[in-house]
Amino acid sequence: MITLASRLKELRLSKEWTQKQIAEQLNITREAYALYETEKNKPPIDTLIKIADIYHVSLDYLTGRYKE
Repeated sequence: MITLASRLKELRLSKEWTQKQIAEQLNITREAYALYETEKNKPPIDTLIKIADIYHVSLDYLTGRYKE
């Protein structure tokens, strides 16, 4: 099963971005972003929307509800 954390990491690596680079785009710390990729914290909905916009994917795709 695809998890949000695995999808976040997969998308970030596909762009060859570091955690710091994506965190800067989201205006959060690298540490805060790392918690999303390790399933230790879940991003708030406004952050999820920003992530989906950055990667040009749907929220369903991000959360593993739909495979594009």
